[in-house]
Amino acid sequence: MIIRAARLVATAIAIVLLWYVAMAAVFRVTEQASAALVLLPDRYLAAGQLPEGISILKWNSYFAVLASDRAGYVGRLYAAGFPLVFPARSGGCLSYRGSA
Repeated sequence: MIIRAARLVATAIAIVLLWYVAMAAVFRVTEQASAALVLLPDRYLAAGQLPEGISILKWNSYFAVLASDRAGYVGRLYAAGFPLVFPARSGGCLSYRGSA
């Protein structure tokens, strides 16, 4: 019984992780969001070291919301050192608030 529950939990975790990786991969190709969200930004880059043309909408020790009006900005964020870049939502329960 415990092994069955552990398999169920492991499967659920794997599905969630796969969903987030797939979402980041699709965002890398399409760039179909007004902003990008990166987790633990201070671990990978300082706010002053962002690639040219990328602005900070919100930055704290847990996540950063970044935006650019130039094509290819998601690729530049990956090149700058961020391991995963997600689309930032401006509405919904997991949205960011535009105020810093």
